[in-house]
Amino acid sequence: GVYVRALGPRLDKMTAAGYELEAAVLNAAEYGVPQLRRRVLYCGWRQGEGRFRLPPPTHNEESYLSVADAIGDLPSPPADRTPHPGDELHRRTWLSPLNQKRIETIPPGGGMEDLPVELRADCHKNGADHIGHRYVYGRLAPDKPASTITARFDSFTRGRFGHPNEPRNITLREGARLQSFPDVFRFKGTQEEIAALIGNAVPPLLADDL
Repeated sequence: GVYVRALGPRLDKMTAAGYELEAAVLNAAEYGVPQLRRRVLYCGWRQGEGRFRLPPPTHNEESYLSVADAIGDLPSPPADRTPHPGDELHRRTWLSPLNQKRIETIPPGGGMEDLPVELRADCHKNGADHIGHRYVYGRLAPDKPASTITARFDSFTRGRFGHPNEPRNITLREGARLQSFPDVFRFKGTQEEIAALIGNAVPPLLADDL
């Protein structure tokens, strides 16, 4: 595909250095991660030392894990923004009164275009067809995999990161679940640092298959 072709110059350099190479676009959802996350993977091995084989997918569109599969059993975090007992990562984040009204208006699976014009940010009033950013101010659909979890997934203003059933942002724990991190994992840092650690990671379930 286009991503693999764009790597052509790099791959040529590796070939010249004595490596055989293979590149592919992998979707984490095809390996049991409840998230549509496509990433280019390319690997090299010294010529004559045996070929690296990518593992075949374990899931398809009919068997993808959903948001509800991943986080549906988690209790609602306390309304006062303290952590849920026993889990520092399961804490609500603050929303301004305007953003609270926005997220209450957006349906599960919806986004910025579901807002009436008067509730849209000024830069979004012309609609996504003109400005892009179709999935900001979005909420997850419970019956589908999540969209790509990014380093700023703790704010629905930056993507489809609103909780599917409650009018709030997803918590750090919910983001970690959508990245397939088991609850035994511990993350250290500020809210922003932990969100970046989770969002920038290779999902463990995908890494285990490689």
